[in-house]
Amino acid sequence: MRRKCFINGIKIALFSILVCGMLISILKVFNYKSTGGGGGFQHLYGMDKDTIDVMFFGSSHAHCTIDHGYLWEEYGIAGYTLSAGAQQLDSTYYFIKEALRVHNPKVIAVEMYGVTGGEINNAETEIYRNTLPMRWSPVFHEYVSYMSENMDMDKTWKQQVYTKIPIIHSRYAEAERSDFKDNVPFMMGYRGSYEVVPFEEPNVVLEKAEISREKEKWLQKIVDVAAENDVQVVFFAAPYVVDAESQKQYNAIEDFAAEKGIVYINYNKLYDEIGLDFETDFRDSGHLNNYGSVKVTGHMADLLKENYELEDKRGQSNYALWDENALYLRNKELRNELLDSADINEYLQKLAEVGDEQIIILALNGNYNALGEVYLDNLTKLGITPDEYTQGGVWIFKNRNRILYLPGKEYKECIKTRAGEISLQSSVYTAEDETIKENVQLLLNGEDYYQAENGVNIIVYNEGLNQLIDAAADDIYLGLELVHCEEPEE
Repeated sequence: MRRKCFINGIKIALFSILVCGMLISILKVFNYKSTGGGGGFQHLYGMDKDTIDVMFFGSSHAHCTIDHGYLWEEYGIAGYTLSAGAQQLDSTYYFIKEALRVHNPKVIAVEMYGVTGGEINNAETEIYRNTLPMRWSPVFHEYVSYMSENMDMDKTWKQQVYTKIPIIHSRYAEAERSDFKDNVPFMMGYRGSYEVVPFEEPNVVLEKAEISREKEKWLQKIVDVAAENDVQVVFFAAPYVVDAESQKQYNAIEDFAAEKGIVYINYNKLYDEIGLDFETDFRDSGHLNNYGSVKVTGHMADLLKENYELEDKRGQSNYALWDENALYLRNKELRNELLDSADINEYLQKLAEVGDEQIIILALNGNYNALGEVYLDNLTKLGITPDEYTQGGVWIFKNRNRILYLPGKEYKECIKTRAGEISLQSSVYTAEDETIKENVQLLLNGEDYYQAENGVNIIVYNEGLNQLIDAAADDIYLGLELVHCEEPEE
């Protein structure tokens, strides 16, 4: 009898383990992965706990302000932003508490947008976005309990958030490839933008308004949890087109920070000092673009280096993720430079200067010579000879060296890459009007980037990061103006 009970107990235990494993696997795929910005919890949990030196927290003002590529390449500071769009100050506290549970940063920098405005008012959808990416932990339990009480939610709501699956089950129909494979495991919390929207510079206001008692309470809790974990704290206010009342609230933080001995940087008072230009440095009224972000990031980095012992981690083997993140952001800069080309010939001139990390696929298709040898001069700079130009076909360049040339209009080749393959195919056929046509496929990881029937088609790709930088084409019958594919979602 005892033996039978023992065997049944083993079966129940194994079944329970199997069920738990299945649930964890389901959650890994269908759980909320985006907090609306920042690097996200899913990346944070997978990183070595002793690698991050400085962590940034707050709303979108945090993850649109600190450029981690610039912070790493220019200063060797291993930073990470864990934030959420429209995040309230209470949620920022729980993000900090959970981050300090699993990581050991030397400094946390907290963006102060959450102190402005009226009282804390949490929307249900924002709470889902903030809580669900967290792992089950004492902090997660505390956070959900606080939110259910703060929002006056019933027991059923609390149970659904805590168990997660009753809420995320709706994502089954929304699942994407990125749910099964993380395409940007190196994401540190800054994606950047090259959009430029000009604004009138706000007048600087020096008066102070009182911080509400509730928000001061959460500031104090942030200070306390940092002290408990022996972590230094910096407060900062990101610059934007700020109104007078918000400026007064930002100014009031000065007194709190001074009393607690905390460094506080209000960038809405430092426009001239950091060289911020409201004509060129913003993507919208609330957020900086890349040109503005590097100005704030540089100033912040100088302050961090001056006040805290932060070792330059560049070149260390366990910081490959930061190298990859910096390359990813440089590739986005390259895309912007290519998109900014006036015409195909300027684009080809820039291609000749593309760095060693990239693969370039270039095809001459159809009647590309209809207007004469308009591409030839700049293609020779890539290493294409006049005879090859006459034959047409497709070329692949890697690390500035040509690795493949398939001449003419009939070819088929497949090349394996680290993340998939490049498949190039071309054949000719007679159309109904008895003209000779070319049927072309330029496939990168299964996606066809062939766009122009008569002219030049170009793909610029980073193999190491599996990052499409640009796919562009010029139809010679439409002139020399380029068309570009949309930047793929990450």
